[in-house]
Amino acid sequence: MNRSVTPAAVELDIHEARQRAIAALRQLSQTRPAPDVNYGEIAAEAGLPWQTVKRLLGPREEFTALLDGGGPELVDTRDRILDAAARVFANKSYLGASLDEVAADAGLTKGAVYWHFKSKSDLFFALLDSRFQQEYDEHLPAALARDAAHTDPKDGLKELLGGVVDRVKQDPDWPRLFLEFMGQARDPDVRNRLATAYQDSWRMSAGLIAHQHQLRGQQPPADPELLAIFWSALMDGLIMAWLVNPERIQLDSLMPRMVDMLWHGLAPAPEFTSSPAIEKE
Repeated sequence: MNRSVTPAAVELDIHEARQRAIAALRQLSQTRPAPDVNYGEIAAEAGLPWQTVKRLLGPREEFTALLDGGGPELVDTRDRILDAAARVFANKSYLGASLDEVAADAGLTKGAVYWHFKSKSDLFFALLDSRFQQEYDEHLPAALARDAAHTDPKDGLKELLGGVVDRVKQDPDWPRLFLEFMGQARDPDVRNRLATAYQDSWRMSAGLIAHQHQLRGQQPPADPELLAIFWSALMDGLIMAWLVNPERIQLDSLMPRMVDMLWHGLAPAPEFTSSPAIEKE
């Protein structure tokens, strides 16, 4: 009986083959410099076709760095792959893109991609990690410094969330990709890694919320992690609504009004008027 082979299984087999080829190269390089080992020797040692070895390991000139598992060259290669993945995923979508296309965009072999990332989902998580890292290393510290200058914490929150809105509008391909990737959460590994990414984000945001209130000598109005989960869920939902209704959802004007509404509670306003943030047909 023939068994269907899933893309994930194929990627796993390629990753395992690559590890076998690296182990063979490591064994053969014990008696001579790694670049002097040829593909045929590695293939015989690993029990693989030499063409497969060449595709998986890339240029022989990179064999030494490959065995060292690091060095500036490999760091630069990893960054090139991430940059290429961001472009290819944005252009082709996550499901429509392939690692071959990422490798071609980066000017590398597919083997070089597999040296750093064992699958397409692994590559996407690396992109996700780099986005979170950029957010917490670059954007949030500057936003929190501006927030601290506000005597009214509500005004600081408006400015902080306004910065998130600006970045989303400048790079709308990223939230589209993220929402597409969320659809892969039926895969237990994807679901678990997404859950971990969210938990890390909530934990870091909760720490920042608590710190900002301490700077003002105030107690947070609720558990900091609960607040982090709340604002994260609000932003996710609002961004999703904007992506499918960009003509009707005006993020710039809607976000500060939502902060006002949530800050003061849901009591009826003295006079209800239609929101200009949501355009009428």
